[in-house]
Amino acid sequence: MSPKPHTKDDRDLLAREAGTIRKEAPVRVALGYPAPYGVAVSSLGFQWAYRTMNEHPLVACERFFLGPRGGRSGALTTLERRSPVGSASAVAISVSCETELMGAVRLLRESGLEPLAAQRAPRDPIVIAGGPLTYLDPRLLAPLADVVVVREGEAALAAFLEALPRGAGKEETLGALCGGVPGLWVPASSETPPAAADTPVDLLPARATTWSPDAELKDLFLVEAARGCPRGCAFCLLSRRAGLPGRFRPVPIDRILSAVPEDAPGVGLVGAAVTDHPEIEEAVRLVVESGKRASLSSIRADRLTPRLAGYLAEGGARTLTLAADGSSQRLRDSVSKGISEKHLVDASTIAASAGMRGVKLYSMVGLPGEEHRDLEEFARTVGLLDRRLKISIAVQAFVPKPGTPMSEEPMADVKVIRKRLEILRKLLRGRARLVPTSARWSWLDWKLSHGGEASALAAIDAETEGGTYGAWKRAVSRHLGGER
Repeated sequence: MSPKPHTKDDRDLLAREAGTIRKEAPVRVALGYPAPYGVAVSSLGFQWAYRTMNEHPLVACERFFLGPRGGRSGALTTLERRSPVGSASAVAISVSCETELMGAVRLLRESGLEPLAAQRAPRDPIVIAGGPLTYLDPRLLAPLADVVVVREGEAALAAFLEALPRGAGKEETLGALCGGVPGLWVPASSETPPAAADTPVDLLPARATTWSPDAELKDLFLVEAARGCPRGCAFCLLSRRAGLPGRFRPVPIDRILSAVPEDAPGVGLVGAAVTDHPEIEEAVRLVVESGKRASLSSIRADRLTPRLAGYLAEGGARTLTLAADGSSQRLRDSVSKGISEKHLVDASTIAASAGMRGVKLYSMVGLPGEEHRDLEEFARTVGLLDRRLKISIAVQAFVPKPGTPMSEEPMADVKVIRKRLEILRKLLRGRARLVPTSARWSWLDWKLSHGGEASALAAIDAETEGGTYGAWKRAVSRHLGGER
């Protein structure tokens, strides 16, 4: 079957993108993301992998993405050269969340590869998978991948790239990767994932390669400002109480700025706790004074200052994004969030005074012990936010994730979540736009996150049966059990 030709839209993507790498090398790696182009290139991890693999002198890395449903087996080609994905020496896939498992299955099938590693032939390319999903549980990717990068990828990917160009067969290459490489797992050779590698600060920051007006983060060059988090939020995988290395490593400001290309129109400073960087105000100031837009991936309400807000507004920010992560002070205290109503109100006032136009507030419903009075308190808090700002509230169900201090907490029933969202909508009385996530898809995330290898099997079945929620639910019931 001949490769699927790229469309005019694909060619336009390349024409509008800056930083594209076109390279000839003996070893070709196809790097995929189970989402469309705009989402993929807004992922710093995906961008970092693209850069890192192309920096190896013997490796050329080309990208591919998830398109509309209905692609033919073996028809998927790379963006840069329109090369068949299935003919690459290796196929690398970055996966961010649980439901992207099905997208990973589609990427493999449309590349002409069997989704299950055990069913692929020795002549097929090695499939390596990693990404934020491995912070939950590396076993979620094990049935699909020959090699899994566990959490941080610097050491593991370097070892993988060194093994690829040796010209050995697939079995010999995988054998060379078994054991001894921190954060690199060959599931066929070991049932237990290795410990995550600890990346030293001198290897930071991770930085992007491209920027584009077609990215979700439009025309932003992404660069890591800090890795890890010094906080102790009980629901978070990066909590210092979650059993991971738990270190917070701010990147020296000169290293951040030197990573940014001169012609990049904007800079996105990325990290779970960017505003805990001791020099974040200075970093944003220097970015803005260089004539670039500035954006932060996250802002804690208690870390926003008038100076920082002023620099962000000068750098093009129009909306302040804050996380409440709990509908009342009682609930925020129960999960060690460390944010008060005063912090949220003060931050909105600072944002309005700096000339911003809106606040996007993130929160959760369904935390253990939540009552009607907690929702009432949240509505009152929203009413105190600066009226000069347009308020939108993104509310999701609390999903207990493995590896967190709240891993064993039950998830609230879907019907309960829906009822509380409706109550909250009525309590807000139109003072803010409420944008809830789907309660039933949150339930699916919960089931998949705790399912280990069986979750990948469910994803294969769900993709085979059409990829609808109903298909997912049947597959989850078959492989993981349980109804909600």
